[in-house]
Amino acid sequence: MKDKEEGLSLQVKEFYQKTKSSMKLTSVLGRVGFFKETTIIPSRRKTRPVLILGIKEIRELQLLSSAKRKEAIRDIIQKGVFCIVIADGLSCFSEFKNEAIKNRVPLFLSSLSKQVCQQETEKFFSSFSSTRATISAGLVQVFGLGVLILGDSGIGKSESALELISRGYFFVSDDVVQIEREEGGRLIGTAPSISRNFMEVRGLGIINIRKIFGPKVLRRKVRIDLAIALKKWEKGIESDRLGLKFPGDFEIFGEKVPMISIPVAPGRNITTLIEIACKVHLLQKKGYVGSEDISRKLERILHRRKKERRRFD
Repeated sequence: MKDKEEGLSLQVKEFYQKTKSSMKLTSVLGRVGFFKETTIIPSRRKTRPVLILGIKEIRELQLLSSAKRKEAIRDIIQKGVFCIVIADGLSCFSEFKNEAIKNRVPLFLSSLSKQVCQQETEKFFSSFSSTRATISAGLVQVFGLGVLILGDSGIGKSESALELISRGYFFVSDDVVQIEREEGGRLIGTAPSISRNFMEVRGLGIINIRKIFGPKVLRRKVRIDLAIALKKWEKGIESDRLGLKFPGDFEIFGEKVPMISIPVAPGRNITTLIEIACKVHLLQKKGYVGSEDISRKLERILHRRKKERRRFD
C-alpha cells in the first residue's frame, strides 16, 4: 500500500468547480463522469490528465471521413483520459458526445483559446499540489474529532485504529492520509482513492473495513483536529506525568494542530489512552485543564498548612 511517491486523488467535479470561472467552462454532458478520479503526482508536471483540444485538432478531425473520425475520437476517449476541454469557442461533434457518454468521460467547452486554457489548467494543478500533501499516518474520527495517528512502522497505528472502529468510532484512512489546506486554514484529511476503505494489519493482511463493519463506520473526509503520536517507551526517558506542559504541534502548510505523544509499552491500552486524549483535548478547548486544577488544589492545601504553622509558631 506504500509507494516511493504518493499521488494525490482528484475528482473531475473538483476540477470543474474550481476552474469553470477562470476557464469559462460549460459542461456538454451535465454531470456525466463528475466523480471520475485520477491520481496526480506533483513532480510529474508533464502528465497533466486534462486533454485540451483547439482549432488545429478539431480541423484535423473535420477533414476525416465519418468512419475515420469516429475511430479517431474513440482512440482519444478510450486512452483513459480524465476529461476533455474543447477550446477556442468551438462546438463538438455528435460522435464526441456519444463516445464520451458511452465511456463516462466529462466533456467541456470553453470560449477561451487553447493556450489560455492550458495556462489556467497548469495554474490549477500547481495550486492543487501546493495545498495538498500525503503523509504516513492513520485517520479516524473519535468523539467528533478528526484524529491523526502518527508513529513509526510497526508501532501499532493500524491496530489502534481497528480497535477504535470496533468501539463504534469512524474510519477515514490507514497508512497514508491526504491532507488539504482549505481557505481559512482548515486542514482536511482523506484517503487516497486506491486504499480507501482498506486497512493493512500485521497477521491479517489487507482487510476491507466497509465489508467487515459496514458503510456506517466510514467517513470520506474529516477536519483534522488532533494528532496522536505513538512513540516507543524508552527506559530512562521521563515524560511529563502531570501534563503541566502544553502538548506539541503537528505542523503542515504553516497550520498547527495540537499533538499529544503517547508512549507505547506492553500492558498499556493504547486505544483507551487515545479515547482519553480526545476527551482531554475537548475539555481543554472548553478551558478545563486537569493538571492545572490539581495544581490549584495543591497550592490551596499548602497555603492552608502554612497558615496553620504560623498560628502555632
